[in-house]
Amino acid sequence: MPRVPEHLFVSRVSNQLAVKRQPSHSISDSSIVIRMLAAGVCGTDLAMIGGARPCRAEVLGHEGVGIVLSCPKNSGIPEGARVIINPVHRKQPENVIGHSRDGIFREVFCLETSDAVDGGLLVECRNEFSIRNADLALAEPIASVLYSFELLRGKTKAPSLLIRGSGTIGVLAAKLWSMYDESSAVLVSNSEEHARRLRQTCTWPENVRVCSIEASHFISEDHTFPEFESAILCCSRRDAPRGFHFLMDSVKESATIDLMAGFPADYKEDRIGGVDVDRIRWNNICGVQSGSPATTAVDQRTGKVFNLIGHRGTSKHHILQAIELLSRGTISLADLPHRLLALKELPAAVDEMLPTGTRRNTKWIKAIVTFPQSDFGDTHGPD
Repeated sequence: MPRVPEHLFVSRVSNQLAVKRQPSHSISDSSIVIRMLAAGVCGTDLAMIGGARPCRAEVLGHEGVGIVLSCPKNSGIPEGARVIINPVHRKQPENVIGHSRDGIFREVFCLETSDAVDGGLLVECRNEFSIRNADLALAEPIASVLYSFELLRGKTKAPSLLIRGSGTIGVLAAKLWSMYDESSAVLVSNSEEHARRLRQTCTWPENVRVCSIEASHFISEDHTFPEFESAILCCSRRDAPRGFHFLMDSVKESATIDLMAGFPADYKEDRIGGVDVDRIRWNNICGVQSGSPATTAVDQRTGKVFNLIGHRGTSKHHILQAIELLSRGTISLADLPHRLLALKELPAAVDEMLPTGTRRNTKWIKAIVTFPQSDFGDTHGPD
């Protein structure tokens, strides 16, 4: 019978994080035991810790990579394989690692094989890909961006993309979109201070502009950028209504907006007739289009008509595409202002990242927990 080695984990209690120790214990023969190698902190984690989004998990974290310590033969993944966590269950999309169930901010993570296989929760990174673990923790967020592009480009061939939100997803989207032929992107931050810091700390292609909402008037004045037929909303849940209004005001008639950002609970957008915009994200799940058309909305303030799409999770296909991009160096952690930290440093780091006054002084937008590569020994206990 497999045993989970003694290990550290970060617990969420009353929206406070604390490092705790899990004693060694036996688990079912049908379990997959994974030693975590790296785990990213994302805006959803911060929203749940800050109380802007409800969650049931005691242990958060859903972006990461680990190595399989032990697994049943029917798991489809060999022992010793590096695996990407794909957190949204493809058949039960309300079942999300680090949201509705415990996540990966822990040294050892376990899954039931049937759950992992049915839900598509693990994607193997083959040995020929020599990618740093910290970089590989970006595979799932990159995959989510690629899914967004697939949905947007299925609706329009627009060369220009407007992005409202300047966190990890926004920066990745701007850089990756700009790699398409004759494509350009404008990344809009909530504050001029943050936009200026991004301009100074990141290397940007010539066909990407970074600005704040206050300075975005140049968008309509800079004729090198065509009118926007595609847009992505990827700001914080708290700022999503304001960000959505900005996009509605900025895109052209019949444009398509991908609502990657979540909205406050029970939020209805009056400008488009009280539509529950958060539900639109459920039309496309885990890399599969539902067949539902985009939601056509009319801005009652301007009369402008546009299309709304959304998605939750991503697929094995998109994660493998992300691994390929990382292996070629097309995109990497170096493209983001980031910080590497140990698991014990996570609670204090999260306090700095929460949307308070201290965040204005934070010089990184992505935190990656890296785990010690110690040998936990044999995970197979006595039968």
